[in-house]
Amino acid sequence: MLRNPSVLVMLAISVVLLAFLIEAKPVDTSSNPCHTTNVEKKWNEGPLKHKRVIITNGTEVLNLCNFNTTEKNICLPDFEEWKSIHAAWHCQGKSVITLGQSIFHYLDKHSHSREQCDKSPSTCNWCRVGKDVEDYLNLLMDNVAELCPLFTTDQLVQTGSSAEKTNIFRASEFDHLAILKHFSQSPSDPNEIIYTGSDPVTLKYANGPVNASELLNLFRKCITEAVELVQNDVLSSPKIILGRTGVTIYFIHGGRYPLEPMKISVDLSIGVKIAQQPPVIWFMKNNSNNDVILVPQRPDAGSQWRLTYPTLERDMLLRADASVGRVYQLLKFLAALHHSKDNIEREIPRKSSLTSYVLKTCLFSYMRRNYRPEEATWYAKDALHHAVGVLGHFPLNATEMTSFFFKDRVEFNITLESKQAATEIIAMLNRINP
Repeated sequence: MLRNPSVLVMLAISVVLLAFLIEAKPVDTSSNPCHTTNVEKKWNEGPLKHKRVIITNGTEVLNLCNFNTTEKNICLPDFEEWKSIHAAWHCQGKSVITLGQSIFHYLDKHSHSREQCDKSPSTCNWCRVGKDVEDYLNLLMDNVAELCPLFTTDQLVQTGSSAEKTNIFRASEFDHLAILKHFSQSPSDPNEIIYTGSDPVTLKYANGPVNASELLNLFRKCITEAVELVQNDVLSSPKIILGRTGVTIYFIHGGRYPLEPMKISVDLSIGVKIAQQPPVIWFMKNNSNNDVILVPQRPDAGSQWRLTYPTLERDMLLRADASVGRVYQLLKFLAALHHSKDNIEREIPRKSSLTSYVLKTCLFSYMRRNYRPEEATWYAKDALHHAVGVLGHFPLNATEMTSFFFKDRVEFNITLESKQAATEIIAMLNRINP
C-alpha cells in the first residue's frame, strides 16, 4: 500500500491527465472519414448542438453542422467569408468597391460550375452526389413497384437546380420526377388522369379519374415501406415527409472525399406523361424531346392535375450559354443573402422570400427579350447588370405572379416582403455596379 502523500498526489494527477487526454483525443479522420453511426443515432434521437471538431491538421471545422442542420435550413460553407460579404451587403457604412468580386469569388468555390462539369463530369463533386442519389432512387422505385404495381415507373427524370447545374452552397438538394407507366390523360378531361393497368389488386382505380390526394398518400406509404428494403452504404437515415406533388426524403450522405458528410433533401414527385408537344422556345432548334407532364395540382385538389414542362425548364438553362446559369446562381445567392439580414448564424433558411422558381420565371421573361445567342453573348463581366434586368421583371405593382408558360396560372402570391427584397437587391446592385 502506498503511504507517501506526494506519491498519492502524483498518482491522482496522472489519472486526471490520462482521463483528459482520452477525452480530448483528436478525431482521426484518416482511417474512416465516413463513419457516421453515432451521429446518425443522435440525429434520430433529436437535434444536436453545433460542435467543433479538431481534425489532425489542426484546422477547426464545424463538421457536425451538416448533421445538425434542420430540414428547413442549410449549413453555409466558408462561414467567415460569408460573414464578410454579409457585413458589406447589409451595413450601409461599409465600402462596396470589391463586394462584387467577393461574391463571385465565393460562388466560384461554392456553386455547381457547368463549365468545369462539362469538361470533366467524373470529377464534379456535385454530380457525384447526384449520381449517388439517382442510384438510390432507382433501387427505391424498383422496390416500390414490387410493393404496389400502381407506381411502376416508366422513367425517372432529374429536374430542378441539380439537373440544371445551378445549385449553390452545397450539393444538398435534389429533385426527381417518377413518370408513372400505368396512367394516362383522361379523354374526357385534360386535367384528369385514369389508370390503364391491369393488375387485379389495383383495378379499383380504373373506375374513374384518379384522386391525387389518395394517390399521394399511398405513394408516401409505399416509399416508407420501400426504404426499409434498400441497403445503401452512402445514403442513410431516411426521413419522409408528404409534399405537394410527391414526397421529400431527408438523408445523411456519408460523404466521399473531399466532400464532408452532410444532410441532403430529395424531392421525389410523381407524374404522368401525355401526348402533347411543349411550346417552341426561340433559341432551341429542337425541343420535341421534352416531356409534357401532368402532376398533382395539390393534395386537396381532388382529381385535378396540372400541366408542367420540367425537362423543358431544365433544357432552357442547359442549352443556353453557361453565363445565363451564372446569373441565376447569382440571383439565388443574393436572395439568400438579403433574406438573412438579421441572421448571422452559419445556418440559413433554404427558402427565401424570393424563391428559386420566382427568380427562374423572371429570368425566362428577361431572356425572351434579351437573350439572342446568335447576336450577342452574355459575358461574365455583365452578370450584375443582367441580374438587375432580371429583377426588373418582378411585378412590383401586382399581387400575383403568373407562370412563364401558362399566363392564366398563378404561381406565386406577391407579398410585401418579396417586393421589399426585390427593390432592395436592385438598389444594392446599382451601388455595386453603377
